[in-house]
Amino acid sequence: VQFLFDDPQGEQARADAIREKIFKAEAYLKQSLSVIEAKRLMNTLRESALKDPLTGLYNRRFLQDHANHVISGTLRRKKCLGMIMCDLDYFKQVNDQHGHDVGDVVLKETAHLILKGVREADIVLRFGGEEFFVLLTDINPGDAYIVADKIRQSFEDHKFKIPSGILKKTLSLGVSEFPGDSEGFWQCIKYADVALYKAKESGRNRAIRFDPQMWSGEQF
Repeated sequence: VQFLFDDPQGEQARADAIREKIFKAEAYLKQSLSVIEAKRLMNTLRESALKDPLTGLYNRRFLQDHANHVISGTLRRKKCLGMIMCDLDYFKQVNDQHGHDVGDVVLKETAHLILKGVREADIVLRFGGEEFFVLLTDINPGDAYIVADKIRQSFEDHKFKIPSGILKKTLSLGVSEFPGDSEGFWQCIKYADVALYKAKESGRNRAIRFDPQMWSGEQF
């Protein structure tokens, strides 16, 4: 007759081995989660670096990072990019007369109004201060000016509600198209800025399409 007895040392060894595996698995999971969390944090930081904290719009750096992708897609599809440079008229008066809190409200509502005037596929950026930039994707020649003037009109009609009552503001816009105005993407942005300058010079509250006669390399 053979009697089988438990082997205490063997059981202990197996238990130790299992605990070791569990410890390694937990360490691996913690390490993996740390990597995942680190990646999430990096993505969050990167996203925040590309967005304007006040309006939630993308900033100039976003355009710098994604310009090549936008350009190649536009040329591949044989379409146009519309470029609209927007600037709030006499915005400094808002801050001077009503304070920076009201100024911030005006900037946020301006961003909202511009977004309402374009398609979901279009890109709206805050370039800094009271200046905004719109990139209209896959448009036909001539469409950018039509969109710009609609934005201008809706802005003129808008009533900003502020603590002291109602505030009315206007918007000046400069328009160019890529590659119609230039084969250089950044050059077309300069052209939109030149047209904006012309809109300001001509009395504000207007959208002006870039014309080559406006350009002088020495002036801008």
